[in-house]
Amino acid sequence: MPYPNPFGRDREGTERNITGYKVSTILSFLLNLVFTIMYTSHAPSNPHGHSHWNHTIYGLRDHDYTAFSPSYIFISIYWVTLFILQIGYIWHLFSDNAVYVKQAAAVGSHFILFNLLQFAWVHLWTRSHWWFSELMLIFNWINLVSLYLRHPNTPRWVHLPAVALPLVWVEFALFWNGSVMVHCSSLACRILANIGIWNFSVFSGFFLVVYRDYHVGFATSFLMAGLGVGQFATKTFALQWIFAFTIMSVVFLGSLLVAVPDVFKSEDQRVEVAGDRERAPLLQEA
Repeated sequence: MPYPNPFGRDREGTERNITGYKVSTILSFLLNLVFTIMYTSHAPSNPHGHSHWNHTIYGLRDHDYTAFSPSYIFISIYWVTLFILQIGYIWHLFSDNAVYVKQAAAVGSHFILFNLLQFAWVHLWTRSHWWFSELMLIFNWINLVSLYLRHPNTPRWVHLPAVALPLVWVEFALFWNGSVMVHCSSLACRILANIGIWNFSVFSGFFLVVYRDYHVGFATSFLMAGLGVGQFATKTFALQWIFAFTIMSVVFLGSLLVAVPDVFKSEDQRVEVAGDRERAPLLQEA
């Protein structure tokens, strides 16, 4: 029996290959988890004496600290939270509840691809292959945006670990990796970074307005807080940390404005809104 196209709409194929999804999900998750932990504390070896510099994931503090270098404490908290939530997602994939299994498997291919591309990014990043690591992030961004557009209304236990938090991370990492790639430490580059940072307000604002997704908003505001702390710790007299905290505050308040009314909605209202969003792409295709 042929394996279904991961990016196709063959939902029956997904259900037929649920065992394959379970195995692939666990393996890809463990691959990403183990090497992320390992390269957080230990730099990869360089037995062949290549000229590129090997370092830990956070080993750039004293070398390529750019306008998008964050506080590593915030990044660590973000990833610990994400890994814990992903364990919960995987648990649902093995649930006895057929509905949970179907909901988890629906995004399984994208989740597996995210882990594999993130694993590739870690390997390339820690070996200073900036251009190739940026390429992995671009591929992952396309993967996650495709996932979001196809499944904008997954349950929260799927949406957070498989969609929202990974997408926000990749969006942030694109700028962090990119700034290291071009060695963005000059005045001209920092001015461009002062402009580019406002992308995060547009990015989160889009999901808040179009999809009312406050999960993306809160995740973005958290990483902006991490960026602000990281920039303030290295360049007190600069605009980047001021802009980061400003974006954090605005996005956080916007997320609250969306989240609070949603909390008090009845279950019927939430189902109705979700149904409208699911039908919208079908109406456009028609």
